[in-house]
Amino acid sequence: MRLVNVIFPARSEFGMKKMLFYAGLLMIPLFFQVTGADSSSDNIGESKAFVRNRGIGRGMNFGNALEAPREGEWGMIIQESYIQAVADAGFDSVRLPICWPAHLGGTSPGLIDNNFLRRVDQIVDWSLKRKLTVIITIHHFNDLYEHPDDKGCRDTFFSIWRQLTSHFRNYSREKLLFEVLNEPHGNLTSDKWNALIPEILAVVRAGDEDRTVIIDAADYAYHGAIVKLAVPEGERNVIVSVRNYLPYEFTHQRAHWAEGSDKWRGKTWSGNAEELAAVNADLKLVKDWSEKNKRPVTIGEFGPIVFADKQSRVTWTKCVREKFEANGFSWCYFDFGMLFKAYDIERREWLPGFKEALVGD
Repeated sequence: MRLVNVIFPARSEFGMKKMLFYAGLLMIPLFFQVTGADSSSDNIGESKAFVRNRGIGRGMNFGNALEAPREGEWGMIIQESYIQAVADAGFDSVRLPICWPAHLGGTSPGLIDNNFLRRVDQIVDWSLKRKLTVIITIHHFNDLYEHPDDKGCRDTFFSIWRQLTSHFRNYSREKLLFEVLNEPHGNLTSDKWNALIPEILAVVRAGDEDRTVIIDAADYAYHGAIVKLAVPEGERNVIVSVRNYLPYEFTHQRAHWAEGSDKWRGKTWSGNAEELAAVNADLKLVKDWSEKNKRPVTIGEFGPIVFADKQSRVTWTKCVREKFEANGFSWCYFDFGMLFKAYDIERREWLPGFKEALVGD
């Protein structure tokens, strides 16, 4: 998701039951239809990456907390009660956007600060204790986005993942996944990102042969950029991630980082035939790529801004969530309690209609 901040070009503003759902996905005829697999495809739908993608299932992003320069600067400090609320509501996973480059130095240059790492551990442990799958990301690695050929930037990228791979080596490989870079963009073009993917995969695999890795498409993980993504054919323990914030004029109205967004004020979404056709077309492109390449897909972020009409927010969220699931995609809503919020952190309750829109059957 493209946002701007005076310090980081990021989200200054505070910044796509379970068993019944999975039973449907696991029914053999339906599952093969969703994934494009069949009895002659080496049972690709039961491969490690597909199984772990189903473990992501229905997820929640805790944005604007660990991705800020310091937790709390963007209005969100993750509390255990928030993790509990997500688990109680019936979600399957949490995604933790983290700005690791803001926490390097520690006892020597390039080392992750130990206090910050312990804080991440605490949140991961809260989540795993509640049987939630956890996705750890790198957000706002602005130097790498701007200077992808710079040896220092690349070495820092590799060093972060060497440290994280080692640190989390004994954590469940079923429940902890690594998303190696959020939304490649800028000078980190599709071609440059494709060239970097084998190198970062080699770094992770050197320390952990079995950890599932999530790879974003380029151009801010724009869904259309998935057709340019090239993951090494021999690396099958990978989930591909895209975003869904369309139509942008609805989901980002009055977003100060989006040029011209004040003109979108009052934009609504009802799910009429034209709107649904656009959703279906966007997701068909992703589904076709997933089937052709036999790779699972997760919608890493999606959500409408709080300035949008309340009923339109709920209607859009429910509709696109159901479309994701119909296509066999896991997803993580963005975000829990800030500018695209589903939960009121002051009242400590879900906003009207949102829990049902996200996890209702």
